[in-house]
Amino acid sequence: MLPNAAGPDDGVVDWGYVAAVDTHVHGVLSWRGCGSDVGAGWPRMRCGAEPADRPARALGQRTESNPNGCHRMSSTAEDEGYRANAPQLRRFEAQFLRPYRWPIALGLLGLLVQSVLLLPIPLLQGWVVDRLVGYVRASGGGTGTTAVDPAAVGAARSAAARAIGLALAGTIGLHAIRTLLAWRIAAMMGRISQEVVVAMRGALHRKLMRLPMAYFDAQQTGRLMARVTSDVGSILMFIRSGVLQVLNDLITSLAIAVLLAWLEWRLSLVALVAVPLYAANQRAFFGHLRRLSDEIRAQVAALYALLSERISAVRVVRSFAKEDAELDELDRRIDRHRALNWANTRASAALSGLATLISGVGTVFVIAYGIVLVGRGVLTVGELLAIYALVGQLYQPIVRLTQFQATAVSTQVSIERLYEIFDEPEPVRDRAGAQAIPRPRGAIEYRGVSFTYSADGARVLRDIRLKIEPGMHLGIVGPSGAGKSTLLALLPRLYDLPDGTDETGRGWGSVRFDGRDVRDLRLADLRRSVALVPQQALLFEGSIRTNLLYANPDATEDQMWEALRIADLAATVAALPARLDAPVGERGDSLSGGQRQRMALARAIVAQPAVLLLDDCTSALDAETEARIQQSLEQSLPGRTFVIVSHKVASVRRADHIVVLEAGAIIEQGTHNDLIALGGHYAETHRQQTSSLATVG
Repeated sequence: MLPNAAGPDDGVVDWGYVAAVDTHVHGVLSWRGCGSDVGAGWPRMRCGAEPADRPARALGQRTESNPNGCHRMSSTAEDEGYRANAPQLRRFEAQFLRPYRWPIALGLLGLLVQSVLLLPIPLLQGWVVDRLVGYVRASGGGTGTTAVDPAAVGAARSAAARAIGLALAGTIGLHAIRTLLAWRIAAMMGRISQEVVVAMRGALHRKLMRLPMAYFDAQQTGRLMARVTSDVGSILMFIRSGVLQVLNDLITSLAIAVLLAWLEWRLSLVALVAVPLYAANQRAFFGHLRRLSDEIRAQVAALYALLSERISAVRVVRSFAKEDAELDELDRRIDRHRALNWANTRASAALSGLATLISGVGTVFVIAYGIVLVGRGVLTVGELLAIYALVGQLYQPIVRLTQFQATAVSTQVSIERLYEIFDEPEPVRDRAGAQAIPRPRGAIEYRGVSFTYSADGARVLRDIRLKIEPGMHLGIVGPSGAGKSTLLALLPRLYDLPDGTDETGRGWGSVRFDGRDVRDLRLADLRRSVALVPQQALLFEGSIRTNLLYANPDATEDQMWEALRIADLAATVAALPARLDAPVGERGDSLSGGQRQRMALARAIVAQPAVLLLDDCTSALDAETEARIQQSLEQSLPGRTFVIVSHKVASVRRADHIVVLEAGAIIEQGTHNDLIALGGHYAETHRQQTSSLATVG
């Protein structure tokens, strides 16, 4: 009878994390290494300013919030029991773990061998104890007799010494083999965990890049950062340490239970009585731990959101002397996070303490009944000690599984939060049979276009009918909230018109490019043909060169300088010591507002689109600079279609055609002279702006 002992706990190796995520506070995520193989010899897994008049919801979606004020976007699919965790866990296994099923199966085989090698050690120890007891009896110890058989004593001594030697050699050898196996399995699982997390972050990046603008309108950047970093990090920790430990404990417990039943079935039944108590203990705490994990994850997202927003707006914070108020708010959220973690720690400690108590009580009953069996001659002392050691090894993995429940629940919550992103619909994508745009001409038409950002929201656009010929310069003016930015955003499909009809039974119209509905065109081709320059110029951290090449990686240096010249920025860049390689800072903060706007315009020009949509992108410029840029655009980019949105009449007066929007509808249109002669809204705006300039002058 020689089973295996429970040896010391296997150490957990800390494996590195290999994915790098760059997060920009404006909500754009870029993942380095996307599209590359994630490990030689391993399964290949590839990764892959908005309109001011929009509300914070998209058509067919709603914003939900929890009691902590943490918001997330949900679709109607979630309302149908989406948060059932089992399907998500199965999807996670199929999507990210199944490509590594053979390495994982090999690891499971190694764990099985480890468990089998553990079993003989307690039996070796019991065997040694029985030989020592035999030697003591043979030598007369504890019997009170003086008649001792020297031959029997010598034989007993030899047997005991041989047992001790064999037990020591066997124990050392078994532990050496188990150590080697543990190292190999840990290294393999560590590699798998890294590859899985790289694949997860790549999949998240690709998904985020495909989600519609309406999703980002309703999300805070910090909350998305929490999903990509904190939630994925939680899953990483679980895969690289938790999965290995859980599987090892399950296999070990099963093997020990089988061995106990073989050694002494009555004692095994006594030992296994504690198992239902463990299950009841875990069930009693599961709901509470789950709620705490949900709240902790939501609070982490709230912290990320606060930090992201306040750091990006640090100038505003300081300009209003709100540093202390922001610190107080941060402290409040940190205190809330600490309180939740402390509650989670207390619950986990209570769960673990009760599990330890159950183990102790179970062990006492096993020993008590074992002593009875020894007294009856059913067991030897060595066998009882071996069973005692095995029972300890049976309970120890079960207690660890109980202690690990909080981590498992937290990981389950993280997986569900990630699949909330993965399950977001992607309404703006290529349709089946989408057509290419080999040679864009730049013709645009809005046919009876109406638009709303939410099913129950107000109309942002109302029956817009507008035709723009290739090479035409169109100006759009109107008050804030008139729908000007939304009108531009529909052309490159930053937002899509709803399908079907409205409440009156009328369709939503269509936006057409070169005579075809934009929804029937390849999205990549469409966006290469149309460049939108928003009012809030956004630059990426890096140099002037990298920002220009972002729009067109194949652009030559001459093309970049020409774009800068058109944007009236060439002289400024040429005067810099590093010229094109001069850094622009995060979001272009090392440049002035006007310089950022001109850089954004130059970047759009480098892309060489057929259509340029200028959404009030010269608002930070003086009139003289703006006039020079407009003249350069006309002279240097002949044949391009321009749509210029502005609050200033001076910015659009040179346009071939001008449209006046108000409350989402076209109220006037014509040339500058026609509209002045009409004496309507445009003429009044022109009079007010002209008189204001005259007064200032």
